[in-house]
Amino acid sequence: MKARWIITAVSAALFFGGSLLTSLRDPWFQNLQRPNWLTFEFLIPFIWTFIWLCLTISAIIVWERRSKQRSHPWYLMAIYAAIALLTSLYSPIVVELRSLTGGLIAGGLATLLVYILAFVVKPISQRASWLFLPYALWGPFGTYLTWLLLQLNPGVAQ
Repeated sequence: MKARWIITAVSAALFFGGSLLTSLRDPWFQNLQRPNWLTFEFLIPFIWTFIWLCLTISAIIVWERRSKQRSHPWYLMAIYAAIALLTSLYSPIVVELRSLTGGLIAGGLATLLVYILAFVVKPISQRASWLFLPYALWGPFGTYLTWLLLQLNPGVAQ
């Protein structure tokens, strides 16, 4: 089986796994106070789907480039997987554990790993590195938004 299909399957399992474990439609989460300017919340699932697709393509490019050099980048794939796992755990941490602080940590750590990995893969493939850009832009915003939810809902969602 080609590596690209395995990477895609693992990526899809992690992406949908977080969604299957919990729902952001949970009444507790929906009743959290939100900033008035957050009028585009319905777009967030589409934004994350695009980001996830970019990361998956980046992982495939890196794997295929390194495989041609007979060097399988397991350590890089482990970092891609860590980013995916932290990202997919965000919703269960926030909704099931009712912990915006935990979500803030998971999201912030995933974003930090994105910056590190984008820098590390740049010599392998500039295109793979550029595919981190959507996450690199959205990650800090999502982390800030989680922090803002924490400020707007003191005592409700620590």
